[in-house]
Amino acid sequence: MAGNEDWLNLKAFRAATPAAAVGVHLNAASAGLQPRAVQQAVAEQLDLELLKGPHAAMAHAAVRIEPVREAVAELLGRMPDEIAFGETSGRLWAMAFHALRLSPGAKIIVSRGEWGSNVLNILRRRQLEDIEVAVVERGRDGQLIVDHLRHLIDERTQAICMPVVESATGFRQPVEAVGALPRPDSCLFFVDGAQAVGRFPVDAMALNADILVAPARKWLRGPRGQALMALSPRALEILGDPPIIDQLAGTTFGWDGYALRDVSRRFEAYEFSWAARLGLGAAIRHVQSWGIAAIAAAIDARVAQICQGLQAIPGVQVWEAQADRPAFLTFALANHEASSVTARLAQSDITIATLDWRTTRLNFEPPRTCNRVAPHAYTTEADIARFLDAIHSLASL
Repeated sequence: MAGNEDWLNLKAFRAATPAAAVGVHLNAASAGLQPRAVQQAVAEQLDLELLKGPHAAMAHAAVRIEPVREAVAELLGRMPDEIAFGETSGRLWAMAFHALRLSPGAKIIVSRGEWGSNVLNILRRRQLEDIEVAVVERGRDGQLIVDHLRHLIDERTQAICMPVVESATGFRQPVEAVGALPRPDSCLFFVDGAQAVGRFPVDAMALNADILVAPARKWLRGPRGQALMALSPRALEILGDPPIIDQLAGTTFGWDGYALRDVSRRFEAYEFSWAARLGLGAAIRHVQSWGIAAIAAAIDARVAQICQGLQAIPGVQVWEAQADRPAFLTFALANHEASSVTARLAQSDITIATLDWRTTRLNFEPPRTCNRVAPHAYTTEADIARFLDAIHSLASL
């Protein structure tokens, strides 16, 4: 892995990530290892709550809460009033999608690789309303076929939904090309950035994304139960009331009516964990201090090395091509169940993921069962060698 030091100081990066010294963690696509600064931010706020009480601790931390919104806005290329927070990216996506007023006969265009919970919300609306759902197919290279999507867009189209990177494959999807396609003024572009934000630079404005969501726990390495959504000015104008209106969303006029805020906060809950929100802020600052481009380059190098190593092992099939710069890799080992591969590696303190048919059935026909390996910038050559040796040993059984 020559040249790592050109992107970042690996030793210092790992030193800021205590769990990196314990076992081999190759599952950042599920949850990245938290930097020490994230844990400290969470613990400090919880200590304040213990010593001063929840409300006094909130007052003490008030000046540090709004900068989290500003940091996310800077990371995603939006304004602070265009950023919303929630407990999961799927919930935020659903809140925005169900706030979209659909006309009878409206068309929703969705990528075959869309995240499962997003698909559930699309299908629910199809069940309840008179709308059409059009699925965009992928080519042999694993990417959505842009020309197919282009021909699906018509005057009835009110939403186009796709991920930047699928969770069942590491293929980067042509989101920028799709965002540049002509579409009706009332059509919103919903982008799931769960496997992209923190993995490489993602600019909502450059992608022409109206709604972009991502969780904190994956590549950003923030706390679980924190997620973010970036909304375009057009989305804030077009979207109606959220399906659930919380106290933070607006104000009442006595019993005569109410008015919602015209900013992203109308999608947020009044109650949230201040400790976890501050932890998310620490995660964003950690990314910004190291530089997202440097982190992306370092991960790309690790993915490339793993890809080369896996392809050299007899009986291993890797689904992604190294030349496509995948976000992570999925693979299958002949004569071995994916779940057993994950379990056998876990016995050696090597963590990867299993993707079963329930995860991949929307992506592939027939559904595929495979393993997913997702290194981060804290992954070392020694980590990769341990992983490849373990796969080679299994292949020889």
